[in-house]
Amino acid sequence: MNKFTPCVAVFLIFFISNAFGQTNVVKAGFSDAFLGNFNLNYEKAVNQNQSVSFKLGYMKPTLSPFISETAITPSAYTLEKSKGGMNASVDYRFYMSQNESLQGLYIAPYMRWLNQKMDYADEIDTRIFDVDFRLNTLGAGAQLGYQLLLAERISLDFYFFGAGIDYHMVHFKYQLKQQEPGFDYGSIKSEVSDVFKNINYLHKKLKFDKEDDHLTTRLPFFFPGFRAGINLGIAF
Repeated sequence: MNKFTPCVAVFLIFFISNAFGQTNVVKAGFSDAFLGNFNLNYEKAVNQNQSVSFKLGYMKPTLSPFISETAITPSAYTLEKSKGGMNASVDYRFYMSQNESLQGLYIAPYMRWLNQKMDYADEIDTRIFDVDFRLNTLGAGAQLGYQLLLAERISLDFYFFGAGIDYHMVHFKYQLKQQEPGFDYGSIKSEVSDVFKNINYLHKKLKFDKEDDHLTTRLPFFFPGFRAGINLGIAF
């Protein structure tokens, strides 16, 4: 008799979830994966037409077949290594449908965070510098989307338009590949600035911190943020 207990339990769970509707969805970023962003999403229904959704992922652009090294490398630099970085977001969804949970057209305010790390090299006056690049981004906005539940189990989540504002903090740490005692890192500020000379909005926001053994360039700026994509998942 005991050997049938697990089967009965599974049947009861399946029956109850169908009787009361789906309240959870676990999804993977389908379209994001083509851009080197691998993430998992968890959505939980709060009531009949509202839900909260969490996303956690890892992004490494060089893993994408559609993003070339030149696309993520400033013209003055040589990409030596892409280390990737983590990303996370949370959104609160308002579904237009009053009848079915977690389905239909929705609008969702969101917040998101991401970081990226790259190793570049830059040649200035015959000297080769290691350039440690770090990006941290915090953003907020709202997205419009539509979620389908096929056979009440398979989730197709289309978030076809999202827009907001992102705050970016970029750090470039310059350090000589071959150390030269007494080298004045302040002497390369103008050459570092030239990387952004064609983008006046960024060029005028550059800030420098000179140390004895390196030069750190900080670039804080706001920029419009957008998001769109498709998630595939399972509802339960």
